[in-house]
Amino acid sequence: MKRSAADALEDKKDGKAFAAIAFDIDGVFKYGRHWSADGLKALQQCQKAGVPYVFVTNGGGGLTEATYAAQFKEKVTSVAEGADPAAPAPPINENCMLLSYSPWKENLAPKLKNKRVLLIGDPKEKVLNVAASYGLTRVTHYEDYATMHATINPFRQARKAGTSHTAVANSADASFNALSEKDLADDDPFCAILVMCDPYSWFEALQVCVDVLCSPRPIQLEFDPAAPPVPVHFSNPDVLWKTQHPFARFGQGAFKIALRALYVTRLRHLRVPEETHDERVAASFKQWGKPTDFTFRFVEARLRSLAPSESDASTVERFYMVGDNPASDMEGARRANIFHKANAEDGGKNTSWNGVLVKTGVYKDGDESNLASVVVEGVAEAVDWILKKEGKA
Repeated sequence: MKRSAADALEDKKDGKAFAAIAFDIDGVFKYGRHWSADGLKALQQCQKAGVPYVFVTNGGGGLTEATYAAQFKEKVTSVAEGADPAAPAPPINENCMLLSYSPWKENLAPKLKNKRVLLIGDPKEKVLNVAASYGLTRVTHYEDYATMHATINPFRQARKAGTSHTAVANSADASFNALSEKDLADDDPFCAILVMCDPYSWFEALQVCVDVLCSPRPIQLEFDPAAPPVPVHFSNPDVLWKTQHPFARFGQGAFKIALRALYVTRLRHLRVPEETHDERVAASFKQWGKPTDFTFRFVEARLRSLAPSESDASTVERFYMVGDNPASDMEGARRANIFHKANAEDGGKNTSWNGVLVKTGVYKDGDESNLASVVVEGVAEAVDWILKKEGKA
């Protein structure tokens, strides 16, 4: 039975409703190289009203959640204006910092803990540190794999030899062309590929990924039709992102497009039947990050874990997505409402999302808002709107 506006008001009065906020970072608290002076005050208001929140970004840069949170806290605090100096510091820690790959710690790492995983992303030391912090024990970074097997990347050989890659590839020197005993001994299959963040060397990363997608033991076998598909998990679907350059640059979503194209092309050259290509891609390619259902279910679970104890008795959940991107933030809220509407008869809580779109990032006046509940100037107005709607202003 559909709930009426009067029912919603009663929820607020008798404490049955639970409200929480998911904040984007870039375009909300940060505008290019500048940080919002209103950020800390807005978080203080949330804390005072008893509204829990998390930060959800499609970035991460190979940092741990604790490191990212510490850097974020320092920036938000250093530029704050209008904040109450006597108020308790609002929570900004690893528990409320959700990076693009954060869901992997609970949803992927336990299954892959003792299995060989190919890791894509840079800086190498940082992404390896994140993987270790998630409990992954058998991680091979793409650069290390290419270094371990010298013939994988002819450009790496050429750079080392100080000659052209064609000269290296066609060298009569057996050391350039023959597989070593070490190569042949590497028959431990890869069970998954994790694209944590953008790799510095696209060619090397793409080559190694395609090799592994074609065969879990790519040094031993060029293509293994009997092997189950190797899943490749992408943490971030964004094709473009803003940098210091005046125009957007390619991001991880572009890497995914390139990998798909090269994988299909490789299958074609291997004479794998064309009619199976789409099925193979669908079986292997797994997307995380906003606006995917994977990520929004994870956000909801984390917000519930931060909720006051009395909210356990709530029958209604209202989540708010504060973001600047209609195609990512607002789309995630829209999809979440579709999901919960389809599952409304499961006997669970009445859960809904409101998209709160700010004008301080991607969105500009006149753009399609993608069903945002409201469009506001910035993070301060966003929090004001939410607290008024919840009767907590």
